[in-house]
Amino acid sequence: MESKNAMSSRSRATGFSLIELMVTIAILAIILMIGIPSFQNLFENSRINRANDNFIAAVNLARSEAITRELPAGGRVVLCERNADATACSGDAAWADGLMVLEAEADGTVVQVIRVWDPIATASVAAGANSVTFSPDGRANPAVGFAVNVSDKSQAYCLRPTGSVFKGACP
Repeated sequence: MESKNAMSSRSRATGFSLIELMVTIAILAIILMIGIPSFQNLFENSRINRANDNFIAAVNLARSEAITRELPAGGRVVLCERNADATACSGDAAWADGLMVLEAEADGTVVQVIRVWDPIATASVAAGANSVTFSPDGRANPAVGFAVNVSDKSQAYCLRPTGSVFKGACP
């Protein structure tokens, strides 16, 4: 008899009961309910930072390329929203289809596409102009304000006539 009791108590000692399993699942569900919104905020903040970084990088690249390239008379470097083929500027001021830096002649003919940035989901750049041109001395024309928008968050930037950009609305 003693061997049967010892055997039955061993079999009960292994594994989890249904109640223990249900409590564990309930605790896991509560932790996930608390944690998932935090991850969504993390991803949203990542998109915002990426959109801001891409915009600043595009402005800085356009200005530095205008200064370092030996542009012909009237030549310029242009920052604009790209068209669907990423071969020229789209011509609208929405700037939601990605950014582009290109070299253009005085008549607007594209000489070379320098760099293209793909659009970021739920992000756009609202600009005060269709494009910004940088002259060989690094000056921007026109000096305008921009807003980088991601979902319901926005960051304002001001592009000065000198070609430098700073965070905040233009004075």
